[in-house]
Amino acid sequence: MSVSQGYKKLPAVDRRQFIGGSDARIIMGNDEAALVRLWREKRGEAEQEDLSGNLIVQLGAATEDLNRSWYERNTGRRVRDVQRRVRHSAIAWMGATLDGIVEGTEAVFEAKFMLPWSFSGGRG
Repeated sequence: MSVSQGYKKLPAVDRRQFIGGSDARIIMGNDEAALVRLWREKRGEAEQEDLSGNLIVQLGAATEDLNRSWYERNTGRRVRDVQRRVRHSAIAWMGATLDGIVEGTEAVFEAKFMLPWSFSGGRG
């Protein structure tokens, strides 16, 4: 399904009004404290978590333009509608902020930052 078939474009919205991909990860995960925090945020009882000190989030934000330009240069395809907010046309609570849409294919472009290493509790 293309974005235009199943989703409609949203204006700037309050994240409390929909469940997005980051929310789904928390809902399906095992971190009870994160789940309670998300529930309180969605109810307006708590501010959205400040991620300005989260290294992974900041690396992702810092490399998103690089990832997009690298993709465009290596594929010859342009990515448009960067940071477009959409909601599902039939499931009103389901939404997303897209990293972009690939012109010509209408595929969703996702610019995830992946660490080349993993963290663990031990030393090693």
